[in-house]
Amino acid sequence: MLGIYLHIPFCAKVCDYCDFHVLPAHERLFQEFTDLICAEIGVFEENHPGLLAQAQTLYLGGGTPSILPGRNIRQLFDCLRDKGVRLGELREVSMEFNPESVTEESVYNAMSCGVKRISLGLQTFDPALLKVIGRAHTVERGLEALDLLTKIDGLQVSGDLMFDLPTQTVAQFLDDVDRLSSYPLNHISFYGLTVSPRTVLGQKVSKGVLTVDEDLYEAMYCGGVEILRRKGFERYEVSNFAKPGFESAHNRNYWDRGEYAGFGPGAHSFLGSRRFYAPEMYPRWRDYVNAGAGESGLTVDALGADDKLAELIWLSMRQARGLDLDELKKLGIRLMQNGFSKWISKGFLAEIERDVGGVNHRFLQLVDRGWIFMDDIVTDLMNSCSNLE
Repeated sequence: MLGIYLHIPFCAKVCDYCDFHVLPAHERLFQEFTDLICAEIGVFEENHPGLLAQAQTLYLGGGTPSILPGRNIRQLFDCLRDKGVRLGELREVSMEFNPESVTEESVYNAMSCGVKRISLGLQTFDPALLKVIGRAHTVERGLEALDLLTKIDGLQVSGDLMFDLPTQTVAQFLDDVDRLSSYPLNHISFYGLTVSPRTVLGQKVSKGVLTVDEDLYEAMYCGGVEILRRKGFERYEVSNFAKPGFESAHNRNYWDRGEYAGFGPGAHSFLGSRRFYAPEMYPRWRDYVNAGAGESGLTVDALGADDKLAELIWLSMRQARGLDLDELKKLGIRLMQNGFSKWISKGFLAEIERDVGGVNHRFLQLVDRGWIFMDDIVTDLMNSCSNLE
């Protein structure tokens, strides 16, 4: 399966915790950016004729894609259509929105272009916490956005939250989860805060102005999982929960090591056994595209056998269905029992059988508190790999 990702790097305000390559929105750059990314797509199609026509998903992320004017959104979709993308036949077309840019005009324009799924970045309903993390919207604006989106027929809506924020209590986060899941959504994501020293928030934490209580992480995560379980959401990935049948096809393709083509500053692609990406800073990306978007301007990671194995284990274990041990055997790899037996005895890992195409396969999957110790478990699994004789 092939997915397409468009990275729109503009934000009304760069959040204090953000470590992505984004920049404050300058309207004078919108048309230039749109023309550039369309040129980048054109070069890709010349180098890989017919490949974009095979795409099954499209995702507009950022940054804040919804900050672009409607004419620029339409230009992006027209460009993809001109390069062979069968927009009307795609399994999933998603676009990220922030509450401050959710209007009837922006939403219906996106839907007229083909967007069928919107991911809304709320992060929290607590006004003090929104200020702590430097969000641009208010609680009231977030609720207005939710009300508007969830009343539109035929639109799938996903809501995003964050937890383990500075000063946040367990009760505050669980109230956020309960409140969000009371809306008619079919998908919810929540992510634990990662503090980067390069961010405004990271600098405040390093100076002791703000603190993050990591001891609350487990109570917040497990409590949120339980609330969503009671409301009919299934955890299909460590941070993603969906009503049955509404899992994100685009993101699942990432976790299944499917192929994808990324466009925009720093957008990553994965084709064959190569991962590659264009320059991350906007001025350097602009120069790269203006110079013809040649291969020499890309950063390329050619994956060896060990890299592929590590990715397979890591990406499989972060999904609820787990790691297929019989698929590992086909790669000539087995896991030594001592690499995971202790986690099974703790009740953090389970070995199960599941039908795959009419054949029983053995899987390892995380259970209960195993999700909290996922990194440690994955490390042990990687260290227990052995070649079959």
